[in-house]
Amino acid sequence: MQPEPSTSDANVPPLERSHWVAFAGIILMLSGLFDIINGFVAILNHGYYETTANHGNRLLIFNYTAWGWIWVVTGIAQILASLGVFLGVRGARITGIVLASLCLVGQLMFLSTLPFWSLATMGMSVLVIYGLVIEPRHVQGMRV
Repeated sequence: MQPEPSTSDANVPPLERSHWVAFAGIILMLSGLFDIINGFVAILNHGYYETTANHGNRLLIFNYTAWGWIWVVTGIAQILASLGVFLGVRGARITGIVLASLCLVGQLMFLSTLPFWSLATMGMSVLVIYGLVIEPRHVQGMRV
């Protein structure tokens, strides 16, 4: 004899249990990790991002060390926002959208140096924005 399903499970189709918000939180955390790696590469190895001999120590605006610290701080903020997304904090979703947008714009600076890596990171940012903008289907007992 099988137990009766609870009232909260009886009315919810199984497909509603997949959540774009949780997916976006995971991608936001990965994007933050990638930004931290980008930052430390820019800080520790300036020549890695140079595309031409006369490019010097500049990348459109700022120098590599400045961009490195920008990426490290952005990456840490993205990881913290992703933890907030996992906990279901609405402010963390808005922060994640803003940080993913800034990351998307910032990757335009690095597009000439590493185009495929920049495009992949930009694609991740678009997925984060989409996953955090759409309204999640609320399931009783679920946080995100």
